[in-house]
Amino acid sequence: MNPESFDLLSRQIIFIGMEKQEKLSRSKVVVIGAGGLGSHVSEMLIKAGIGTVRVIDRDLVDETNLARVAVFTRDDIGKPKALVIAERFKNLNSDVRIDPKIENLTAYSAEKLLSGFDIVVDCTDNMETRYTINDFCVKNRMHWIYGAVIRDEGLSSTFKPGGKPCFSCLYFGRRREAEKCCEVGVISPIIGIIASWEVMEVFKILTGLAEPNYGKLLRVSLKEPKLEFVKYKAKENCEVCGK
Repeated sequence: MNPESFDLLSRQIIFIGMEKQEKLSRSKVVVIGAGGLGSHVSEMLIKAGIGTVRVIDRDLVDETNLARVAVFTRDDIGKPKALVIAERFKNLNSDVRIDPKIENLTAYSAEKLLSGFDIVVDCTDNMETRYTINDFCVKNRMHWIYGAVIRDEGLSSTFKPGGKPCFSCLYFGRRREAEKCCEVGVISPIIGIIASWEVMEVFKILTGLAEPNYGKLLRVSLKEPKLEFVKYKAKENCEVCGK
């Protein structure tokens, strides 16, 4: 670690220690989605000193993003979201490699886009993409973290390599499309909460700081307010991890 990076991360190092920080600096994390959730997650991972952060998103910045995403400005409208994030933070920490991919994650592109990474962080609003992530990560024994936000509500869970349980166990028999923010809305506070939770799960997995949120679904609602963990188990006849 160069002296500049050490100064940048000094407060974090005081808490987690140099050994754990070095583990972060050798790690590779891929973020799927660069909207409200993904931009927050990507920024925190980059600033935390993760060695390689790949950001995958094919969409362009538009005006509706600006109220929820601090990274984007009006000057970014029409530019690829992943590329804007990379450009914004490219000079922050020379020890961090930011790798934007202006592509759509599919079953056909997953091998190319996800192979070789330690953790996949889901920041999408698309259930089919999540099933694609789950299929790939179970097959290739990779950690991945699910995150979703809608209205004032948020969800997250963490899946260990090989599943048991996996995402398909969580939504067993309820394979359906997710509601979208463009249809029912979302407010920025819930985005920050779920993004922060997902990044903390990355810390736990990579450094052993604490036990990740395996086999439990975090559910947050801000109006009530309510925060709860719902336990779920692996399904013996799960089509993905039960084989």
